[in-house]
Amino acid sequence: MKIKYNNIWKSFIVLSVVAGFGTGCKKFLEATPVESINKSVALANEQGVVQEMNGAYQIVGGTNMFGGKIQVMGELLADQLDGSQLNGDFGEIYGRKTSVFGAYKNDMYKDIYQAIYRANIVLENLGVTSSLKDNLEGQALFVRALGHFEAVKLWAQPYGYSSDNSHLGVPLRTAASIVTQQRATVKQVYDQIIADLKIAEVRLPDENNGYATKWAAKALLAKVYFQMNDFANAYLYANQVIASNKFTLDTYASRFSETGCKESIFKITNSKGTYEPGGELRGQFRSDFNLPTLRFNSAFWATVNTATDTRKALYETVKYPGFVATKKYNSDRFEVPVLYLTDMKLIRAESAAETNTNLTIAIQDINDILSRAYGGTKSIPAGSSASLIRTNARFERSIEMAGEGNRISEIKRIGAKGENIDRRGASWNCNGLVLQFPQGEMATNASFVRNPEGGCN
Repeated sequence: MKIKYNNIWKSFIVLSVVAGFGTGCKKFLEATPVESINKSVALANEQGVVQEMNGAYQIVGGTNMFGGKIQVMGELLADQLDGSQLNGDFGEIYGRKTSVFGAYKNDMYKDIYQAIYRANIVLENLGVTSSLKDNLEGQALFVRALGHFEAVKLWAQPYGYSSDNSHLGVPLRTAASIVTQQRATVKQVYDQIIADLKIAEVRLPDENNGYATKWAAKALLAKVYFQMNDFANAYLYANQVIASNKFTLDTYASRFSETGCKESIFKITNSKGTYEPGGELRGQFRSDFNLPTLRFNSAFWATVNTATDTRKALYETVKYPGFVATKKYNSDRFEVPVLYLTDMKLIRAESAAETNTNLTIAIQDINDILSRAYGGTKSIPAGSSASLIRTNARFERSIEMAGEGNRISEIKRIGAKGENIDRRGASWNCNGLVLQFPQGEMATNASFVRNPEGGCN
C-alpha cells in the first residue's frame, strides 16, 4: 500500500509543548514541530501521548484538511462556483469526473487517514497516562470521528442512498495499523462515528485550553445526525450546544479573523508567526490582490445581491468586472472555525421544521440569522409553518456557509430525502459527486472496490 503515513510506526513529529493541557500557557496549534524521535521512547509517558495528540491536531488544521482543501473540494463539487475556466485537478473535480490520479484529492485523503492513524496511536497508548486519560481519549475519538465523517461524505454515496445503508463507504480504521482494509458499509462508518462521539462527549471537559471539548463532540453529533436526516437527534444535540449559552452569534467579519469568533465551538487557532492556518483558503479564494482561482457564479450572486442583504459586502464584483469573488478570506491570517453557532441554529431550525415540533424556537433561530443578514429589515412571522421555516433555513445556509465547503453535503443530504437541489442539474446520486479513491489505496489490494467513474453535470 503506497499510503505510508510518513513511517509513523518508526517515528513521529514531536510538537513543543510548554506545560501540557489545562495550563493556559500554550494551545495545541501554537506548537512547532521540532524533531523526530523513536516511537517507543516518545510514547513511554503521558507527555509523549500528549505530543502525539498534538500531531493529530496539526494534521486536522493543516492544508490538506481544514486549512483549506476540505472546503475547496466541497465547493468544487457543488453548484455555487463558476468553473468555466478551471483546468487540471480543479477542472476534473469541478467536472465531477475524478480518477485514481490527482494529487490534490489524493493528498487530502492521505492526511485525513493520517490524522485518524495518530488518533488511534493515542487510543492504544492511554495506559501510560494518568490524570489526562479521559481527556486524551475524548480528543482522539473526536478526531477519529471527524476524519471518518469527512471521508465518508466525499468518497461514498450519502446516508440514505440505500434503504439499509449497506452501500459501500470508506475504510474504517479503528486501530493503529497500516494494513490494507476493505471498505466498510456507510452504516458501519456512521455507527462508528456516533459511537466515538458519544464516548467523547462524556470524556471531554467543558473547557479544554483550545482543544476539543464536550461541546465540540455534541456539535459534531448534531452535524452527523443532520447529514443522516435523523432530525430528532440532530435537534437534540444542536439544542444542547445552543442552550449551553457558551457561544453567541457574532459578526461576519469576525468569523474568519485573527482575533477569533464568539461563535466558534471548535476552531483551528491562529498563532502569528508560529501556526497560521487557512493558507489554502487564502490561496484559492483571496481576492484583494489578484483575481482568485475560485469565483462564484451569477446564479449564486443573484441570491445574495438583494436590496437589504448585508452579506453583499462579503463579495468583490467591481475590481474584476464579470467575476464574483469572495472577500471572506482576505486576510494575512485568521482562525478557521470548523464547528460554530450559526450552523447549530440552522440545524436546530430545520430539524424542528422536519419533525414539526418546537416551531417557536425554530422561528426565533431563523429570525436571529435573518436579523443579522438583512440589518433587521427581514423576519418570518410568529406562527410560520414548518414548510416556511425549512425553506428559509436551507436558503440562508446556502449563503451563510458559501465558500466553506458545506453546499455539497446539502445536495447529497436533501437528495437522499427525495429532492434534487443541484443547480447544475445533476442527480444527487450521480457517480461524479463521489470522489474516486487514490491508486495508493488500491495498489496492493486487488479486491478493493473502487467507485464507478463517470461524471454528471
